[in-house]
Order: sequence, then structure tokens, then C-alpha cells
Amino acid sequence: MQAEFDLLSMEQVAKRLGVSLKTVYRWIEAGDLPVSLIGKRTYRIFERDFVKFVYSHQIKTKKK
Repeated sequence: MQAEFDLLSMEQVAKRLGVSLKTVYRWIEAGDLPVSLIGKRTYRIFERDFVKFVYSHQIKTKKK
């Protein structure tokens, strides 16, 4: 059974889009990519927010 939502790490987002981790943090700082704080210093991105971000910015994901 799959969870109702999936959480992605910054590294997973960077890998999926073929960009650097620094680029992901820039998007977060700019307010373009929503992030959730899990614990004291752990950030995660909801899969649904990732998908919205990709579609709204017309980003092509890296082929697997």
C-alpha cells in the first residue's frame, strides 16, 4: 500500500531534475518550491508540490 503522500529529499529533487542541490535551494529560497520542515533541521518536499512546480515551470524531468 502506498502512502497518501510521498516526501522527497532535496537530493532526490535535484537528481530527478538533473540540477545541482544548490539550484534546488535557490528555488526554495525564492519561494518557488514549497518545503516542509520535518524535525529540527530536516527539510522535505511533498511529491504533489514537486509535480506542481515541474508543471508550472515547464521543466522537463531527466529520463530514467
